[in-house]
Amino acid sequence: MVARDDELLRRSHVQRLGTATRALNMPRREIPNWMADVIYGFKGKIVWPGGKEFLIHDEAIDRAFNDDGSFRWLSDFMLFGERELRQSPQFRTLHRLRLIDLAFRIAYPDRAAFIAK
Repeated sequence: MVARDDELLRRSHVQRLGTATRALNMPRREIPNWMADVIYGFKGKIVWPGGKEFLIHDEAIDRAFNDDGSFRWLSDFMLFGERELRQSPQFRTLHRLRLIDLAFRIAYPDRAAFIAK
């Protein structure tokens, strides 16, 4: 199940998600590949909290990052766990956060449960 918007936009959620992403020890340009492998390789059904199917387009990850092949945003994102966020995450990053969170929910459900606390 994908996370609700209010969960994804909580500072604590974003900080834990950034820390978990950094703990993957992957270069920022490899993280979207990992996300794609996990999400598109998942054989189960992905649903919204209300039970409606979550449909994901084959270009969703690239679009979420505005087709920026450098994925520079991920470098800053992975530092969020090391510093206090001064503001709540911006709504425009919601789809990025949702896809990163979804990849963790599929690949590392125990870690994802901690992130969502």
